[in-house]
Amino acid sequence: MSYTVEILQNNLLPLPEPLCTALGFAVGDILVCEMNKERNEMRMVKHTDQTLSDEAIEAASNLTRVISLSADE
Repeated sequence: MSYTVEILQNNLLPLPEPLCTALGFAVGDILVCEMNKERNEMRMVKHTDQTLSDEAIEAASNLTRVISLSADE
């Protein structure tokens, strides 16, 4: 499965609702982000520990949390 999305200002990566549903992602989920610079792509999977604090996520540098944004953000 492969999808193309464009990274926005402040490194926001919009994940449309149908894409989140297809991937099994929900608001609040912690994701592992792996870059493949040779192919200019990113792989994202759910992290095994969904109980990490925001500080632990930031310290890891390859983790992110799925958040909800309104259409005007």
